[in-house]
Amino acid sequence: MILIPYAGAIVSFLLFLSHWLETYQLRGKQNNKIRIPSQFFQNNFAKLETSFLYDYSSALLFLAVSLVQFHMAAEFGNSFSLFPYLFGFHIPLLLLIGPLCSLYFDKMSNGSFNHSAIVHLFPSLLSFGFLIVFGPSNGSETVDAGKSIFGGKSASISVLILLGLGVVSIFFYTSLILYKIVKWRIHSKEDLKTSFPPFLRLIVFTNSITFLFLIAQIFLMEIFFIACSGLLVLLVYILLQRTNRLEIIPNFEKETSVARYKESRTKGIDIQSVLNRLDYLMKTEHLYTNEELTLKTLASRLDLDSHQLSEILNYHLGIGFRNYVNQFRLETAAKLLKENPNMTIIRIIYASGFNSKSAFHTLFQKKYGVTPQVYRKNFI
Repeated sequence: MILIPYAGAIVSFLLFLSHWLETYQLRGKQNNKIRIPSQFFQNNFAKLETSFLYDYSSALLFLAVSLVQFHMAAEFGNSFSLFPYLFGFHIPLLLLIGPLCSLYFDKMSNGSFNHSAIVHLFPSLLSFGFLIVFGPSNGSETVDAGKSIFGGKSASISVLILLGLGVVSIFFYTSLILYKIVKWRIHSKEDLKTSFPPFLRLIVFTNSITFLFLIAQIFLMEIFFIACSGLLVLLVYILLQRTNRLEIIPNFEKETSVARYKESRTKGIDIQSVLNRLDYLMKTEHLYTNEELTLKTLASRLDLDSHQLSEILNYHLGIGFRNYVNQFRLETAAKLLKENPNMTIIRIIYASGFNSKSAFHTLFQKKYGVTPQVYRKNFI
């Protein structure tokens, strides 16, 4: 039975590596794309940098889950008699899993990073301090049957309380995520038409596993391995879906970003939400490839009027509508020139969203310093 948490730890670690490498590559591509195209980027580059914690939330989440399971396996295998200092390190990690789940959800649903989220990490940091102060005081202390000395009986009770709070914390955060998605579903049924049922099944199964761990911790330790088995099944399912490049929850990002945006609109214009939605429309739906795209058309997709969108672009991005759209068109044209040597330049012009050859050549040479023909030859 001890192999179950070990297997879960290994699967979790594989998911950690997968998410870490994917995020690392994406951040690298995003950094390579930034060429300081305007004064806005020169003055506000730091503001455009997404938080490391936010970007790597999924990777850190699976790493925490993996280390917690390694600790559980070592605890039941009485391995801490050799390494007493390591006993209890899973407590800060348990208290970290809930906040990381919340960050990961915000990332998946195209939300923005709220720096106040750092406050949610304090319980984990405080518990780490507790371990430093009340943990085993010397290497000769041993751990018998998975129970730490931890500075005496009263400290041992505190450890059990912290363990319980860690599991409750996970249940609280996952329930909060469930509440949020249910609220979106009620207020915008069509927006979550395909993503809601699979998400509901996933989050309910996750909460059930967490509840079993809580029951095992407080009342009935015999069901601990049932909870571990359920967690292993969940992790294997996620890994298989990721290995096969399948969406666990189809259309989740698209539908939840729309629902999130509409929710913010009920409270007035949420600028960050507008910018997130705008970024999604450009990078995912590629609206810029429509040569007839206008400020009014784009504003209507955002439920704004033309003046509001124009103000947001100019004030918050430091760029006008036409230049904003053209930067996406030029990047697409440059990519097509590099990756499609047999595609004629005139086809690339129209595929990128331009409707004027002269305007394209002028803008392209201004941005890249060479003509499209020379730019292509440099990559052949």
